[in-house]
Amino acid sequence: MLVLKFGGTSVANARAINQIASILSDKQDATRMLVVVSAMSGVTDMLISCFQKAAAHDDSYQEVLQLLETKHMEAIEQLVPINLQINIKGKIKLRLRELEDMCKGVYLLDEISDSIKARVMSYGELLSSAIVSEAFQYKGLANTLIDSRHFIFTDNNYLNAKVDLKKTYEQIKEHLPEASLIIAPGFISSSTTGKTTVLGRGGSDYSASLYAAALNAEKLEIWSDVDGMYTTDPRKAKSAYSIPELSYEEAMELAYFGAKVLYPPTIYPLVAAKIPLQLKNTFNPSHKGTLITEKATPGNQIIKGVSCIDHIAMLTLTGSGMVGVPGIAMRMFKAVATESINIYFITQSSSEHSITIGLTQSEGAHALHALEHEFAEDIRTGILDPLNLEAPMSIIALVGNGMIKQPGIAGTTFSLLGSNGINIRAIAQGATERNISFVVQAEDAQKAVNLLHDSFFLSKPDMPAFEMAQQVES
Repeated sequence: MLVLKFGGTSVANARAINQIASILSDKQDATRMLVVVSAMSGVTDMLISCFQKAAAHDDSYQEVLQLLETKHMEAIEQLVPINLQINIKGKIKLRLRELEDMCKGVYLLDEISDSIKARVMSYGELLSSAIVSEAFQYKGLANTLIDSRHFIFTDNNYLNAKVDLKKTYEQIKEHLPEASLIIAPGFISSSTTGKTTVLGRGGSDYSASLYAAALNAEKLEIWSDVDGMYTTDPRKAKSAYSIPELSYEEAMELAYFGAKVLYPPTIYPLVAAKIPLQLKNTFNPSHKGTLITEKATPGNQIIKGVSCIDHIAMLTLTGSGMVGVPGIAMRMFKAVATESINIYFITQSSSEHSITIGLTQSEGAHALHALEHEFAEDIRTGILDPLNLEAPMSIIALVGNGMIKQPGIAGTTFSLLGSNGINIRAIAQGATERNISFVVQAEDAQKAVNLLHDSFFLSKPDMPAFEMAQQVES
């Protein structure tokens, strides 16, 4: 079994869907295949806009619904001959009428629940998978269309659901159709009570990973519009290039620190089953992309990537009353976790005088309020200082298995930045030594990424990148 996932740009229009058909035709004789598809590019955002407008009693939600219908009908008309369109157009119109009824109900009530939000958001994948299945049938790619809500089961956290792996794997193994080509919508799932849930933005990658793990697939391929995972964000450094091979751990680190080509939870189901993951470009299929396995061939690249997360806030708790007092960190993290705020970065001074966390800038004020409430008495009595919130910041991370037990990388990195006038506000290194992370002012982030990328990656072919960086620094 080969599992393939095609993202939003890969199903964005008729031309893109025809490209997928061409890719599958080349693989048709090789193996049984399960294809997971995202919503057409931009559709999930349109669906969110639709229910937001309806909940605000804004009549323009109807215009969004019309745009959605036009987008999908145009794709059908370009993919399927006119004499064969009636069946698929009928299915799509039925789905759109269901969507319209839900939005009308939201409009009349002036409110919306997370359950309804999840149902509305699920329509992107339901629509795209139906169109892809019909287009493939016409092109001679006989297939069976399934509904992932019948196979992937979760808790009742409707918008970012936690998967029940045992039940999901059992259902997939026991009830997946015995077809040579199966089409499945990504992103969507069902709660234990049978209601529609979704797996979070980027969740279609995770859907494909779950199918691959349950079926013990020979490989999972994720197809997008880029040539795999890059050494850094090409929008920040023009010299960025795709990485041929990564380990699971390296890929998880890079994905977590901003490499948007891969949704971080995707890796987890693959690790236990040791299933290879290949990132490929739908519009450049001859490119090898990035292969992610248990142990990637290291080559001479000690550092595999320079990642960056922008729009970060840095929140610092300080005070002499923290020194030697157990439970301060626990209280800090619990207060933030209670508000469902994700922490990207943690560092603590060895004197225990301060703890700094990094989180998204949009959640900075919320986290500040939560911590001020938690430590109100400590701050009032002077045991702790008032909390300090700084933004905008960026977190930059160097990632690579080759960094393990390799001395001098941190020194070279910080010397390079310091000599170029970039101030480092906080530093953290994981015990695994495959990640060094640090915080800089947002205005310095692009300069820092370019400097580090050029220093570590623009090396001579016969010279390890770390040696080249040391030469540049000296």
